[in-house]
Amino acid sequence: MKFKFYLGLLFLFVILNIGQGSWGLTESSEARYAEIGREMVISGDYLHPQLLGISHYHKPPVTYYLTALGYQIFGVNEFGARFFLSVALIIQLLLVFKIALLLFKEEKIALWSAVIYLSFPVVLIATRNLTTDAYLTTFIVTAIFLWLKRKNERGLIYLYGFYAALGLAFLTKGPVVLLPVLTFIAVWKFINKERLRVTIHSVLGVFLMLAISASWFIAVVVDHPNLWDYFIIEQIVNRSFNAQSFHRDKPFWYYLLFAPLVGLPWFGFIITYFFKNRKHIKNIDKHVFILAITVGVLLLVFSLFSSKLILYILPVYPFLALLGGYLAVGISQKRATIYNKIYLGFYALLVIALLILIFYEKLNVNIPLAVILILFLIGFSLFLYRKKEVFVNQKLMGLTLCFTVGLLFVYTLFSSANADMINSVKDLMARVETLDKDNTANIIVYDNRLPSASFYLDKKIITIANGNYRAKRETEFEQDTLYKKYYYDLQKPEDLHRAEALMRGHKNILIAHDNDTIPDSLHFMLRNFRNKEDAGKWLIYY
Repeated sequence: MKFKFYLGLLFLFVILNIGQGSWGLTESSEARYAEIGREMVISGDYLHPQLLGISHYHKPPVTYYLTALGYQIFGVNEFGARFFLSVALIIQLLLVFKIALLLFKEEKIALWSAVIYLSFPVVLIATRNLTTDAYLTTFIVTAIFLWLKRKNERGLIYLYGFYAALGLAFLTKGPVVLLPVLTFIAVWKFINKERLRVTIHSVLGVFLMLAISASWFIAVVVDHPNLWDYFIIEQIVNRSFNAQSFHRDKPFWYYLLFAPLVGLPWFGFIITYFFKNRKHIKNIDKHVFILAITVGVLLLVFSLFSSKLILYILPVYPFLALLGGYLAVGISQKRATIYNKIYLGFYALLVIALLILIFYEKLNVNIPLAVILILFLIGFSLFLYRKKEVFVNQKLMGLTLCFTVGLLFVYTLFSSANADMINSVKDLMARVETLDKDNTANIIVYDNRLPSASFYLDKKIITIANGNYRAKRETEFEQDTLYKKYYYDLQKPEDLHRAEALMRGHKNILIAHDNDTIPDSLHFMLRNFRNKEDAGKWLIYY
């Protein structure tokens, strides 16, 4: 079974990369990471991340490094930006499989765990959208695997590998890595009544983790001593407990509602199983208890933080998939039949979505490919469901895999043809490029931050901020005034005067979101433009 699983991972890797670069960067998170990686490649400065020419220390650098490596291999494009997301998912699936083997000693459970993890929509979202979360989860799952491997085989390489993985995870997104890993270990020790043992190697391992974790932070703090307070107060304390300053604050119940939705349908199957078997809960494997408690504690703690985005809880889903793998193997034929019918309902929804793409005039799609996908989804699902020679549980796995692949292709078809709907400005920048044929115009973005404008035009753009938090930049770490050539804050009188001088030029192209009305007090900004063009969510003045 292992060989077939590894072969399946290779086949999946190919599928994941089909069309991976066919849609534009989405604003703002993906475009931000992609542009920072691009600017690293151009400048050769891999120590101080820059976004649109201004220092950007919001996150440690691992995601930027992997993105830059993708550019070095495949060129500066969307595929290069996203390539290592596919690699990360394959590694996660491999490690989920191996963790399940360590916990349950059964290949069927391991296979089911990997299949269920792949089926979670939140996992697919993370591999189609460049952020830190896919890479962070990869390091977290690596750390969990190495910790369990150390318990089974006692090799020191696993112990030091565990701490090294934690250090790399810290360099990906900071101290949040400790939450899922320490929660799992604490629950494990509590359930198994194990004492915390401190050895010289564990102490050295902690020092290794700290050395890796602190390496980049120390290097940049040496250049900018005031960054220390910025990392602690602004990026850790305020992000966790004062998310209003980052406009990411959500109510307590946010994850309790959306965590199941982005885990459908298996999240629902798992919850249903526990509810149905609550009277026999004492007979369940203790590893299942550990996983279930870990999931519950993590969802509770993440809910207590005020800063919430759906991908923040991605590290919860490997534990949930391991739970699902154990339950799927022991599922009754009757319940598996019910789940198969539910999956057929999901197939129907996917087909309806494709039909809407074909017939709804405001949406675009490659019709021949959409029709082929519809025929494949209908044909394969009905063939597998009606085939009597296949066991019901095997049908369920087949339907799960096929639906997941179908979901990937539907998203690729949709996103590659509907830039506005996924918040991409790729088409907008193509239009701007035709207006600036000689590449000499100043490209000015009013009261918004558009990293992908610089990405697609391959030139520095000018941002004029006028109170919108999206356009606000942190310039306190700049060591010279060169950034002022490309950043104007109209809340400052001197920048207002500079903006007036800028707009008197005749080689300007101004881009503004259709919701950002330029006030009459700034009439000078539009005075020299003869044309105004509506481009979806944006307006172009030239």
